[in-house]
Amino acid sequence: MTAFAALPGVACTISLGGGSPSPPPAASPVASGSVAAVVTSDVDGDTVHARVDGRDEKVRFIGVDTPEVDWYGHQGECFGPAAALYTRHRLVGRAVRLTFDVRLRDVYGRLLAYVYVGSELFNLTLVELGYATNDPVPPDVRMKDAFASAEAAAKARGAGLWSACSGA
Repeated sequence: MTAFAALPGVACTISLGGGSPSPPPAASPVASGSVAAVVTSDVDGDTVHARVDGRDEKVRFIGVDTPEVDWYGHQGECFGPAAALYTRHRLVGRAVRLTFDVRLRDVYGRLLAYVYVGSELFNLTLVELGYATNDPVPPDVRMKDAFASAEAAAKARGAGLWSACSGA
């Protein structure tokens, strides 16, 4: 399945893969680009389901990590439910733009994306408000400096998890 994205002065095609149950290798490079999507549900604070090119995709936010939730039998972490509920209230049912870095998918088959709501980079908002920490995972590190700066500022202010969780 292929999605087309219009960027100023650039036509970009992004292959989202066929119906294959096994994901493409995580290291396979993709051209930078973007695609429109609608968020249909949340998984947790840094992962959502979205309708992309007519199909459901699990989307993992690049460069950030929110605390785990206990909703799926995992051990929950401090501020995990708050982060997940924030993502749910901000994104579910909304049109977003997904942009990509080096890899299109991770080893679990999830799309790896920077999520934009209008001009707002939602990944960055999560870090700025203390719902997420900076989590650069090479090779997808285009925004690592912005996320690191946002984390330092959130930590200094005691925003979100930085004041709610001991040891954060």
